[in-house]
Amino acid sequence: MNRRGLVRRSSGAWVLGMAALVVGAVVLVPALRADDGAQTRAVRLSSVEGQVRIAQGGQVLADPALQNTPLFEGTQVSTAEDGRAELQFDDGSVVRLSPNSSLALTVLRGRGESGDAEIALTSGLIYFELRGGDAAKPIRIRFDDCLVTAGGVTVLRINLDNTPGELAVFSGNAHLERGSTMAVDLHGGESVSLNGHDPSQYNLAESIEPDSWDAWNSDRDQTLMSAETARTGVANNLPDKNNPAWNDLDANGNWYNVPDQGYVWSPNEAASPGWDPYGNGYWMWTPRFGYIWVSGDSWGYMPYQCGAWNYFSDFGWGWAPGGCSPWWGGGIWISNVGFAPGGYRPPIRPPRPPLSPRPRPVGPIRGGGAPHPPIIVNRRPLSGAGLTARNRTDNVTIGGHMVQPLRPVMQRPLYDGSISGNIGGHSQPVYSGSRTPVVQRPAFGSVPGVSRPGSAVPARPSNQHAPAYSRPSSGSHPAASHPSSSGGGGSHAASSGGGSHR
Repeated sequence: MNRRGLVRRSSGAWVLGMAALVVGAVVLVPALRADDGAQTRAVRLSSVEGQVRIAQGGQVLADPALQNTPLFEGTQVSTAEDGRAELQFDDGSVVRLSPNSSLALTVLRGRGESGDAEIALTSGLIYFELRGGDAAKPIRIRFDDCLVTAGGVTVLRINLDNTPGELAVFSGNAHLERGSTMAVDLHGGESVSLNGHDPSQYNLAESIEPDSWDAWNSDRDQTLMSAETARTGVANNLPDKNNPAWNDLDANGNWYNVPDQGYVWSPNEAASPGWDPYGNGYWMWTPRFGYIWVSGDSWGYMPYQCGAWNYFSDFGWGWAPGGCSPWWGGGIWISNVGFAPGGYRPPIRPPRPPLSPRPRPVGPIRGGGAPHPPIIVNRRPLSGAGLTARNRTDNVTIGGHMVQPLRPVMQRPLYDGSISGNIGGHSQPVYSGSRTPVVQRPAFGSVPGVSRPGSAVPARPSNQHAPAYSRPSSGSHPAASHPSSSGGGGSHAASSGGGSHR
């Protein structure tokens, strides 16, 4: 392939070909430091609702947490009474925390399906869609003295509100171990309740008791599914092709295949020089990497971890993935703006914050000061004031080539086959053929906290392990009550001893 750069000047703007873009991408990744190296891995905080806090080593990093923040090994994520959070792994796995829940990323190394990850749950109700079950090191989930692993694509729920815990497998297969005294295999439609007095005892049910937060988990699935309907297939040729963050680019902009150059992506509103890739977001302080950029755009994760942004005078702003080796692989953040229009102000990374004493946070998190507040960046014109939205169906000119936008391809199946199980004692399909659950929502409706008719649903207990929240509220967030699951809705089988159940 001809990798020559197409560089010319037009009306004060520089237009850069892919050869220079690839060079720019290499500049983003300096020589690896001994303390970071290729083992560094990140998870995307893909959704934040209500009060969510992230911390590391006892130091609060962000409260409230910011969508699109890369989370590294050792990070703790906690939700308050009105908080909900979603984490996306580069292998396609997804983790969701309901209110009053917390977890820690105790191991996070390598990359994608060849990476290594372990999650320690502290409290609450947490959902998992695990997709790395065929990898050499599948994601491990720990809580109390228990270890959960999954085979293939597996959807499960862990409830720690009823100690010592309950596990429900909606789809796929999971293996649960409790120390050296218990081992059990669960399949789609089954659940198990642990015994708080005897670690060797448990109740296995061939049914799953509904929880009011199942509807929220289903809603988030549908949101991800809607983004996948615009999938063009470009990610299939890029690293970490199963990362859900690629779908956000398809849903919020266009990919173009420029002859002799490669792929260029552009958000819908980036057709004019008044738009700025670093015009909407935050500078967030981290003890490991200093200030890092967290985009305020919903799609703003992939285009800020690798590749290069450039302005084309006949087109507007575009991003090319280049080698797409994340900046954290080199242990330092560097701006990835290549060529820009005349008069452009490049992003200025704030200096290291002062080391003056700061108030300690209130709550169980100790040993560190309050978080350095994120520095807000807002330097884009208001919508309609100098910004032009690109028509997603129009042909465009990039680097002297007339190209058309890539169109979505047929949606690939995410869950193969159909697995049936019991939900609340009634046999029905659980998941089938796509990310969207086929299971009918429980009769108590889709609003979290709304109970089934004729039943009393207690509010979820406060998170005793998560930090207390004392920051002033920036708005009204109605708290949502959350019932805890109880046992199972069908037959129960008790087992003892350390052997496998199946």
